[in-house]
Amino acid sequence: MIERIRTSVRFVFTLLCLILFSRSYSQNFYKEDIIQEIKIYFSYSNWDYRLDTAKAGKEDYILAEYCLVNGVRFDSVGVKYKGNSSYNASQVKNPLHLKLDWIKDNQEYDTYNSIKLGNNFSAQSVVREVLSYKILKNYMDCSLANFAKVYINDKYIGLYSNVEAVNKKFCSDHFGSSDHVFVKGNPDRPGLSSTSNLVYINNDSSRYYSLYGMENNFGWSKLIALMDTLKNNSSRLPSIIDIDRAIWMHAFNSVFSNYDSYTGSFSQNYYLYEDDFGRMLPVVWDLNMSIGGFPGGSGGGATTVDKTSLFIGETNASRPLIQKILQDPRYKRMYTAHVRTFCNEFIANREYENIAKKLQTFVDSLVKTDPNSLTSYSAFQSSLTAPILSGGGPTGSRPGISTLMDARLAYFKTIAEFNATAPSITEIKWESAQIAIIGDTAWLNASVSNVNYAYCAFRKNRFDIFSKYQMYDDGLHHDGLAGDHVFGMYFIPTGNKTQSYIYAENNNAGIFSPERAEFEFHILEAEYPYPRIESGDVVINELMTSNQTAVLDSTDNKFEDWTELYNNTDQEVNLAGFYLSDDFANPQKWEFPASVVIGPKSRIVIWLDEDGNALNGLHANFKLSASGEELILSRPDGLLLDSISFGTIPTDYSYERCPDGLGAFAISKSFSYNSKNCPISSNEALFIDVKVFPNPAREFIHVELSSAGNYSILLVDMTGRIIKRVNMEAQSEASIALDNIPAGMCILSLLQNDNQQKLYMQKVSLMGAE
Repeated sequence: MIERIRTSVRFVFTLLCLILFSRSYSQNFYKEDIIQEIKIYFSYSNWDYRLDTAKAGKEDYILAEYCLVNGVRFDSVGVKYKGNSSYNASQVKNPLHLKLDWIKDNQEYDTYNSIKLGNNFSAQSVVREVLSYKILKNYMDCSLANFAKVYINDKYIGLYSNVEAVNKKFCSDHFGSSDHVFVKGNPDRPGLSSTSNLVYINNDSSRYYSLYGMENNFGWSKLIALMDTLKNNSSRLPSIIDIDRAIWMHAFNSVFSNYDSYTGSFSQNYYLYEDDFGRMLPVVWDLNMSIGGFPGGSGGGATTVDKTSLFIGETNASRPLIQKILQDPRYKRMYTAHVRTFCNEFIANREYENIAKKLQTFVDSLVKTDPNSLTSYSAFQSSLTAPILSGGGPTGSRPGISTLMDARLAYFKTIAEFNATAPSITEIKWESAQIAIIGDTAWLNASVSNVNYAYCAFRKNRFDIFSKYQMYDDGLHHDGLAGDHVFGMYFIPTGNKTQSYIYAENNNAGIFSPERAEFEFHILEAEYPYPRIESGDVVINELMTSNQTAVLDSTDNKFEDWTELYNNTDQEVNLAGFYLSDDFANPQKWEFPASVVIGPKSRIVIWLDEDGNALNGLHANFKLSASGEELILSRPDGLLLDSISFGTIPTDYSYERCPDGLGAFAISKSFSYNSKNCPISSNEALFIDVKVFPNPAREFIHVELSSAGNYSILLVDMTGRIIKRVNMEAQSEASIALDNIPAGMCILSLLQNDNQQKLYMQKVSLMGAE
C-alpha cells in the first residue's frame, strides 16, 4: 500500500502519490472493525406480513415506532424489504432498507439517514460484499461496507452486511454536488430482455421509464444523449462520460467476476451522476454477488466463470459502453493496464485472501450463532476453497473466493495483451529555477522507456477535469537530449496543489503513474504570492444552516445556506487557494477561486449551496446540515485558520460571533447577513415601521413603510417557493396585485436591496380570486 504523504519540497519536485480513500471521513458507522447494532421496533406483531405486502406492492416503507442504532433512538422510522434475488417472502432474514428521516426531518446517525442492510445472499463466505467494496474503494468512489447485528422487536434476526447508500449525500461527499442528473441503472423487472444496458432506442423518454430510475426526478434527455452518443458519435464520449471511471468499472467487474452488474446478463446495478462539467460519472453498486456469486452468469458464453473472456463485451452491441471502450485501441490498452493493476495489487500477492481471512475471523462467532443464516457454518468455513463447479450458474454452487481468484489470474496469464511488456515510467521531476509560484511556468520531465506515446494530465482539484498534454523526447521541452528516453512538457499551475498523472504506451501495452490514476495522482505544490495569514487573522463570523425565508440568493432566487468570513487584520487578504469544508477529515472540499479579496476589518459571504459553477458570487460545493456539524477554514498549506462545531440552529436563525471577528458564537434571531454582528446601539441597527393590509387579502396587499428606500417585497408560499416579487426604488409604499395567486397562507418578507437582509416578515392569508 502507498502511504498518504504530503511534500513541502518546492525546488525540484519529486512526485509523491496521494491516496484519496473514497470515504476516510465516515466516522464510525462504516468502520470495518466495528459491528453495528440495529434494533427495530414495530408497534404491531405482524411486521413481516406488512413488509412482504409492501414489497409485493409499490415497495413502499412501513412505519416503525422507533429504532436504536448503537443505542441511539430514532422515532418514526421508515422500513422496507429490498432486493431481487436476495428477497424471499418465505425466509425470515430478508435485506432491509431503513430511512431515519422518513417522517421526521434531519434524523441521522453519524451524518447518515439511510441504512441498507444485506442478508449475505449467495455468499457462503459471508464476506464477499464487504471484501469487494474494500478492494474497489482503492480505485474509484464507491460505498463503504461493514457488518451489523439486526434485531426486530428484540428478536435477533442475524448478521447483515451494512452498505453505504448511493444517494444525494454520497454524491455531495464524493462529487461536490447532489442536485444534478442522477440515474440508477436498475430495471423494474430485471431479465435478459429488460436491462439497463445503455442501448439507444429513440428519443422518446417513455421507452426507458421501466429500465432506469431518475433519483432527482429529471434527466431523461441527458441519459438519452449519452446513449445516442454511444451509438452514433462515440468520438464525443469523453465529453459526456468519465471514461476512466467507466474503464475501472469494467475492469473490476471482469477481474472479480462481478456479473450482477452492467457487464453481466441482466446489465444493472450501477449509477450515473452528472458532474459540474456535464459528464456522467459511473458508480458501482450492489456487490453482494461479486466474485462469482451471480447465478445469472456473465452472459459472455464461457462454460465456467473463471474462463470468462478478459475482453468480455468487446463485440457485444448490447453493451455499448464496454464495446466502444474495447474497440478503441488506446482505451483497450488502458483497460488492460487497470486489469493488470488489480491483479498485481490484490490477487498475485494474495492480499484479497488476507483481507477475506481477517474478515471471516472477525465474524466467525456471529456466523456460527446466526439463527437465520442463509449458509451453513461448514460452508462458511470452506468458502475460500470451494470448487468452481459450474461457475455460479443457475444450478451450480458458488465458487470459493481463493479458488476463483487463482483460476482467474491463471487464465489472464494466457492472454497476450495481459502479458505484453508495458513502458517503464521513472524519475518524475518538477523543475523550477525558484519556488514555484501559481501563475508561473513549471516544467516536468520523466524517464520513460519502451514507449511511443506519453501524456501528462493535470487538474486543480478532485472535482475538476484532467487536461491532457502530450510529452516529448525531442530536446525542446526540458527533456535533455532528443531520443534519450527523457520526456518533458510544461504547464502553468493555477492552484496550491496541482493533481497530475502520466500515461505512456507502446503498440502492445499501456501504463499509468501512479497506477491507480485517475483516482490517485501526483501532487505539485506551489505558492501564492500573497502575504502570509495566520490562525485567527481571517475567521468564520456567522453562518445559517436552515434559510427558508431569511436571505435570498439572487443568483437562483433560492433561500440557501450561507456563511460569512471576517478579516481581523489591517491589510487586504487574497483568499485564492484557501479552503472551506464541513468535514475535518476532508478539509479541502471547496477551494476559493483566484482574486477573491477580503478587505481589512471587512467581511465576505459564501453561499453553501452546491452551486459551485454559478457565475455570480461565491458558491461552495457543499451544504450545511440543519441538525449540526462543523465548518472549517484552512490555508493553502493545510494550516487551520478557524473552525466551529455547532448543533441544531432554528430555521432562519444564524450562528454569529459577537462582536465581529473575536467574540463567542451564539444563536441569533436577528441575523446580520454581510453586515455588522450584534449592533450595540440603536443607531447602528436599522429600524423601520411596516404596515401590511388588508390581511386576509383577496385582490391586493398594500405595504406602507415609515421611510423610503430601496427594498424588495417577497411573497413566499409555505413550501419556500417565491410566488411574487415587487421591487421598491426610493419608495415608502407599494401595492401587490394578487391576480392568479391561489388561496392559502404565505409569508410576506421585506428585504433591503443592497445586502438582501430581511427587515420584516409577516404571515398573510390569501383568499384567492372570486
